Amino acid sequence: MRLTALFTTTLLIAIFSFNSSAGESDSLSNNVRILVKKIQAKHVRPRPVDEAFGNLVHDYLYGFIDSKEQILHQEDLAYLKGLSSKLNEDIENGKQQYFTEFNRLILERCKEIQAIQKAYLSKPVLLNSTKKIDLKDKNKLTKANYKTVWENSLCLEVLNEIVSMHPENSKVLLKDSLVQFEKKARAKIEQRYSNYLEIVQGREWMEEMYLNAIAMSFDPHSLYFSPSQKQGFVEELSTQKEKFGISYGLDEQNAVVLTDILPGSSAWLSNQLTSGDQILKIRFGWKNESWVEIGTGITGLKSLSEAFKNFNGRQISLFIKDKTGNEMQVDLEKTVVYNDNDNIKNALMAGQKNIGYISLPDFYTNHTDSYTEQGCANDMAKCILKLKKDGIEGLVLDLRGNGGGSLYEAIALSGIFIDYGPILATSDNTGEVKVLKDINRGFIYDGPLMILIDAGSASASEIVAAVLQDYKKAVVVGVPSFGKATSQLVYPLDPLVGDLSAIRENPDYGYANITEGFLYRVNGKSNQGVGVIPDIELGMTAFDSIEERERTYNNWLVPNAIDKKMTYTPSSTNLPIENLNVFSKKQRTEGIYTAYYKILDSVAGTYTENRVIPLDLNALWKESLQEEATAEQLKALKKNTNWNYEVKSNSFDQTVYDQNPILNKYFEDFSTRLKSDIELFEALGIMNEWLQLTK
Repeated sequence: MRLTALFTTTLLIAIFSFNSSAGESDSLSNNVRILVKKIQAKHVRPRPVDEAFGNLVHDYLYGFIDSKEQILHQEDLAYLKGLSSKLNEDIENGKQQYFTEFNRLILERCKEIQAIQKAYLSKPVLLNSTKKIDLKDKNKLTKANYKTVWENSLCLEVLNEIVSMHPENSKVLLKDSLVQFEKKARAKIEQRYSNYLEIVQGREWMEEMYLNAIAMSFDPHSLYFSPSQKQGFVEELSTQKEKFGISYGLDEQNAVVLTDILPGSSAWLSNQLTSGDQILKIRFGWKNESWVEIGTGITGLKSLSEAFKNFNGRQISLFIKDKTGNEMQVDLEKTVVYNDNDNIKNALMAGQKNIGYISLPDFYTNHTDSYTEQGCANDMAKCILKLKKDGIEGLVLDLRGNGGGSLYEAIALSGIFIDYGPILATSDNTGEVKVLKDINRGFIYDGPLMILIDAGSASASEIVAAVLQDYKKAVVVGVPSFGKATSQLVYPLDPLVGDLSAIRENPDYGYANITEGFLYRVNGKSNQGVGVIPDIELGMTAFDSIEERERTYNNWLVPNAIDKKMTYTPSSTNLPIENLNVFSKKQRTEGIYTAYYKILDSVAGTYTENRVIPLDLNALWKESLQEEATAEQLKALKKNTNWNYEVKSNSFDQTVYDQNPILNKYFEDFSTRLKSDIELFEALGIMNEWLQLTK
């Protein structure tokens, strides 16, 4: 099914990927031309492919491939920057001089690193050195200091690994075990970097990152998707996914093992698989006579991922070895599995006043041909109706960490709280402005409504928070949101397929997720680069200054102003925002809140580029004890809280949980998380004050 719906998406780049790029390596120039041509035709503000564009491509690709800035040195970067300035000529002439040289230098430096690593880790490291790593110098990797910087980095990795090898709650260094720990740590670091360097040197992966860097150089949210990434993108916007129910990775011995079993899946129901089981071989199809042997390390992981990617069937067999050494065959079948992490959740906060709580992780929607699966707006309506039956007097909608999703669902969900009227406006590259409305009269909930947002609330979340703020239907509480007010549409890159073509695209060409519109609030303003400003500040700490937001990106788009005036009717009920702000500031100075925010501010202070790290085991051990003490303080605060609310399920859901142990376990875990959410209970205190004022 071709994707034709409009989406607002969160920036999500899968750096650790085993997907192949479109076409063969010798067709990279053609793939680049197709990608650039498609984006320039559809982008809301297409930019010229010039020197500045080439430099942006370099910056993004360097960030993807060498995110820790420890492979390419300054001389390499200066050389590549010069080549990237002529990337427009590469694209126009069908050449890839910049990419070829980038790839060559990465391969050469990886060989140097492997030689440095092999020599340095072949003998014990010095546990107590006077040397230090100054983080201010992390961008000063040169040809002259390359070996020294890498040896210091490896030393730090080994020392940190020795610290982590100590038993939990250990208060002193186990000096009698240091020789053994040090030897194991060196072996572990050597294997870790060997795996890392093998990934970095993958040609197909690098081509895919290059295509993504080109797309993102138009704006941070235009992306290149390989076929499997596009499928994963669509699945991310759905709560019902067909899965075998297994996740896999590498253990400390570099074997390919199961890392997670999804409850309710055939893997979970088999009662034969556990995390840590080694995958020895796999058979695709129960009647298939041939097995695929799974090796160790990145090569084994890669072969397994490639095999899964090319398999469209529903039945597999695993041949595994468990932790006791027993080997067995386990047959699995792909089934539709409920994933609690992606689904809307609700709870009844029972206290002096009954308050409903709903958590929405993303704006998921239906992407099945039958349209039998309902989206989050429909699920939201059901949650509210169930909570209303339990007599809630107020409702808290938690959009913290919600990075967006379906624009359609955002509009439908907003309509649950609005009688009728415009929700937002969009403008495309022609300048045409369209107003999107809630066309259904009536609303499901009209009581006191609070929306929680944070720096992770983006896109569709900001649409909902903004429209309910403008209509004066909700009090928005938290910190300024991410600031993404653009929409994206996924286009196939198959050159034989037009926008209205009936020909099914060849997925091997890949897809482009293109920013094709700006979004505007009903008051005519845009959240782009600004975010939704909360009515009441909650959760502000020193972390906020280092949070990633839209303005973090050098090439974020500044929206055009629009003349379109949208007619809407705000609620006539006055929201007691001024009174609630006074109460909130007073509440924050009482109880556990002062201690909570003090701890968070102190932790945020350690995230600084001016930090100097000693290459001394004793000093690192003392730092770890301080970090552990801070973590224990925070844990004690969350554990010893005496809230005035009891977290319960609504009456209807409880009857379901009584019959379904899996769903009951999900709710118990959800309830446990809520009880330790100090900022949530701070918000409930504000809601309770609101209800008192209303009374």
